[in-house]
Amino acid sequence: MKTVQAHIDLKQKAFENHQFFDVLKQMKSLKELDYFVPELTFWIMTFQDVLRLNEERITDPHLKMIAHHHRVEDAGHELWFLHDRSYLSNKTTNDVDIRWLFGKETRPMRDPAYAILAEVYKSESEWLNIVLLFVIESSGHVFFGKVADQVDKIGEGSKLKYFARSHLDAELSHAMFEVEDEHALYAAPLPVKIRQDAIQLVDRCYDDFHKMFDGLVAACSHRLELAR
Repeated sequence: MKTVQAHIDLKQKAFENHQFFDVLKQMKSLKELDYFVPELTFWIMTFQDVLRLNEERITDPHLKMIAHHHRVEDAGHELWFLHDRSYLSNKTTNDVDIRWLFGKETRPMRDPAYAILAEVYKSESEWLNIVLLFVIESSGHVFFGKVADQVDKIGEGSKLKYFARSHLDAELSHAMFEVEDEHALYAAPLPVKIRQDAIQLVDRCYDDFHKMFDGLVAACSHRLELAR
C-alpha cells in the first residue's frame, strides 16, 4: 500500500500545477470566484453518491469502517456548497437551471464525474474502493487549500462555508484519523495485481480531475470575456 500512496502523492503534486490554480490566484473578488462555482455543482452532488455507493460495495469490516468514516465526515458538505453558491450568485438554489446543468456546457464536468463514479463498480478488490477514497481526498486537499488561501487573500472567508478555511480544517481532520487509525492499512502488503490495478486507478482518476479542472478554466475564461 505504501507504493500506491507514494504514487498518489506524486500525482497530487503534479495536480498542484494545473492551470486552474494560476487562474484562481488572479481572482480578486467573490464575483470573480463565482466564475467557476456553477460548474462544480454536478461533481459536488455526485460526490455524495460516490461515497455512499462505495461504502455499500465494501464487505470487509475494517475497510468498511474506513469507507463509512469518509462518508460520514463528508456528509452535509454539499449543503455548505449550496449555501456558498447562493451567496455568491445572489440566487436561491431553486434557481438552478436543470437544463443547463445537464446541457452541453457542463459536459466537461459531468463526463469526468461519471468516470470517477464508475470506478466504484470497476473495482475487483475492495482495496481499490479504498484507494479511490484516498485519491479523491488527495485532490480535495489541493483544491481546498488553494481556494482557502485565495478566499483569505480576498478577505471574505467569514461569509462562506464550503470555500472557507474551516472546510479545509475539516478535511485535514480526516487526515488525522488516517494517521491514527489507518497506519496498519498503509503498511499492508498488496498482491502485485491489486497494486498494479490501484496505480492504474490513480492515474485514471487524476486524468479525470485534470479534465474536470480544464472545464473550470474554460468556464472562467468564458465568464471573464462576458464581463469585459
